[in-house]
Amino acid sequence: MKMTVTITTKHHEVATDDNDNETCCTTEEKMHPQDYTQSLLDDLPPVKEDDCITEEVVYDEIYYEKSRVLLEYQDAPEYLKHNPFIRKGYRQMLSTELCIRSLFWWTNETINIWSHIFGLFLFLCLTVYDFMILRIQATWGDKIIVAIFLTCFVSCMGLSAMYHTFSCRSEVDCYRFLSYDLFGIALSLLAVYTSGIYYAFWCETDLQLFYLSSVTLIFLVAMILQIPSLNVDPNVKMIVFVAWGCYGVIPTVHWIFKLGGLDNPVVNLLVPRVLGMYGISGTAFLIYITKIPERFCAGRFDFIGHSHNWWHLFVLLALYYWHNSGLVYIEYRLNHACPNKMKFP
Repeated sequence: MKMTVTITTKHHEVATDDNDNETCCTTEEKMHPQDYTQSLLDDLPPVKEDDCITEEVVYDEIYYEKSRVLLEYQDAPEYLKHNPFIRKGYRQMLSTELCIRSLFWWTNETINIWSHIFGLFLFLCLTVYDFMILRIQATWGDKIIVAIFLTCFVSCMGLSAMYHTFSCRSEVDCYRFLSYDLFGIALSLLAVYTSGIYYAFWCETDLQLFYLSSVTLIFLVAMILQIPSLNVDPNVKMIVFVAWGCYGVIPTVHWIFKLGGLDNPVVNLLVPRVLGMYGISGTAFLIYITKIPERFCAGRFDFIGHSHNWWHLFVLLALYYWHNSGLVYIEYRLNHACPNKMKFP
């Protein structure tokens, strides 16, 4: 018995087999195996570009959703563990794009970021408003001082928001942006001192120059200590900042005695404002170092109401308060010229 099987391919190849295992092949054209494989691939339906795009989008969405998962304190990167009383809400290590997108997530940094973004735009608007007023009567010296302290305030708010936005990008970036944040705080202190000294010693240029030079020198020392290669202990940096803050008492007391004490109308006008500034700043610093209220209710204030939130709000309040105090002093000086003679203690 003889059986014949015929298989027709793309190239009309015929194969015959029988019980005697005899095979006879006829082809119009003999093909290499690689060519044959390619011919089969050519017969497959083409992959649509939309299918690839859809697959990429799905992958990106999955990656994005995984990146949004917040961590608890024990799982967070070590360099983000600043406060053991904040138990959850930590971001993972994120790319630059995701750091920016995290602005719209609800994390333990959300209030910190947006409070100072608000402050940034507040002081930008005040800059425009102030110069619309100052251009009428103020001297160039007034305008320069106002420009300096508003620029410093805007920088402080912006650098703070940047630090809290990008601190989770990497450990190196965390400490880099922390240095920027501290630089912004130093700028705000410099602005407070320069504006206060400028107007307090309006009629005594020698003392004005002395105190302006001294606060600038302390500012430079504080900035040098921030250089990473020096490896200065963080506690030393903090002590320098606190000392710088306390230094402001010296020119204030000198100014009070110079003007004859509380009997002087300008002293009565501005000393309460100086004390108010120290009261707001001191309260902010006390909350910051004691970590109140989360110290007493760990985990309850993770997202809103923890000490760093209050620190940000008090800093913003202090700068706004001092801005308004500066305008009060400018108005006073525009209406009261320096006396011909001043008595000194």
